[in-house]
This record gives sequence, structure tokens and C-alpha cells, in this order.
Amino acid sequence: MNAFRFPPWWRGVAGHLDAVRMRPDVQTFTDAIVGFWSLLFPTECAVCGRLLISLCPECLSAIRQATVRPVRVERGAPALPPALGELESSTGLGDPLPVTAGGHYRSALARLVLAYKNHHRTDVGRPLQAALAGALHSAVEGLRQGGETAVILLVPVPAKGVSLRRRGYDPLGLLLDGLVRRGELPADCLPARLVGHRGVTGRLASALAGRGGPQHQKGLGSAQRRANVRFTMSLRRGRRVIPGAVCLVVDDVLTTGATIAEVTRVLRLAGAEVTGAVVVAATEPPSRAE
Repeated sequence: MNAFRFPPWWRGVAGHLDAVRMRPDVQTFTDAIVGFWSLLFPTECAVCGRLLISLCPECLSAIRQATVRPVRVERGAPALPPALGELESSTGLGDPLPVTAGGHYRSALARLVLAYKNHHRTDVGRPLQAALAGALHSAVEGLRQGGETAVILLVPVPAKGVSLRRRGYDPLGLLLDGLVRRGELPADCLPARLVGHRGVTGRLASALAGRGGPQHQKGLGSAQRRANVRFTMSLRRGRRVIPGAVCLVVDDVLTTGATIAEVTRVLRLAGAEVTGAVVVAATEPPSRAE
């Protein structure tokens, strides 16, 4: 499976660092440093824009309320693959792959996700980690109740190379790594970066097939999104999947489900059992969002 594992001693080190960070004297010192830094380089609330604070108490409270109860959201994503069995669904019949979200992508939560992903506000990632953790625990609990007892691999949707270069960081990867360091993942769950974007050869094959290469997903319909990302991913070089390995796909925002469908296609083709997906937030269908 080649799942990434932090060494056993890391959890102890991370726990010790967290204990030190939470000491009153350390927090007082940290607050003083943050206050001094804010005088030199004023920050603002990532949601409402209030000055001198990264995330104001009112906005933090709104985000916690929006993510306090994970929700099932697969019915609003028409490009999701079928839940079980076939690699392809030519008829579109059957239940879609179950997806659990930390909350709905709207209001304060939507603004926070945008700030975190597109405006380099990695300082406000902790509430998003909490939302993702809640969705993961809810999804895994459902699997355990259904009789699933094996180790579950959490396979993140890979970031595109151009996005990594533009941002300088992988937003989803940072969230998952933070949960690993804090020991907040569900029991017997391991992050496994198994899927990546295809290289130059794959893009050339897409161009020769008349697709012209993937476009930006924004503004495309569900059918266009799925066609746009289809065959753009594969197993990472040197990675393999043990047949029957249980996987959950992890993403930040669910729109139509096209990207999750592509990761699912790669994993199922390799012999994995993809039982669902988990996202931080999910957009609502147009009929409900209007």
C-alpha cells in the first residue's frame, strides 16, 4: 500500500510540543509576539475583515455552528461514481458514492475556505481541520457499523503542479498532516498519497485524443467537469494498492464530484475498494442554493 506513516516517536514529540504551547506563560508570550507583529503588519479576520485578528470570535463561532454536525451530500453531486461494484456507470442508475461533508459551502465557511486556499491564510486552517476531522469520524463510524474493520486508507485528491507552484503549499495536505500530528484521525485510518496527476505523456495522450488537455473546472457543468478530468490521474510512480484495500477519498470542496470520480476510477482500477469520500465542505445544488 505504501501508505505514508509518521515514525512512532513523532506522536510523542507532537504531543509534548502541544503541551508546551498550551502552557499559560507560553501563550502569554505568543500573544505578545502576535500583537507586536500585528502592529508592524496588521492582519484581518479571514471572514469579515476585522483588523488585528486572524479570525474574530463571532466568525469562529459561526464556522463552528456550520460544522458541528457532518452532513451527507452525495445527492447534490451528479458526477459522482456509483457506490459499489462497476468501474463505470453508463446508465447512471444506482446509488452514488456516499460523501460526508463537514458543512455546507456557504457564508462564513465558504469565505474561510477561500481565504485558506487562495489567499495564503494558512493561519486559519485549524477550524477547517476540525471540520474535516468531524466528517472523517462520522464517515468511518458509518463504515464500522456496517461491519468494516480493516485499516482504512485516506486517499487525498492530489494538488495540481501549477496550483502548488502558485500557492507554495498543498491546502488539503496541510489539513491532513495537521490531523496526523495531533492524533485526531479516526482509529486505524492512514493517509495514503496513492494518486497523482499524470505527467507529460498523459497530457500528450489526452491532446492526441482530441481533448486538448484539462481546462479550469470553474464554470463547467457536471458532464463537462467529469470529461475534463477523466484520465488525468494515475497511481503515483512506485505506489501500488493491495487488492481489496479499503479507501476513503478526501477532498476540500465537493461541487459536482468529478474529481472524486477520477480518483475513485484510478483506485478501483488498481483493485481498491472505495467505500466513500469525505470533504471539508460541499456546495449546494442550484435549486437549493438560489
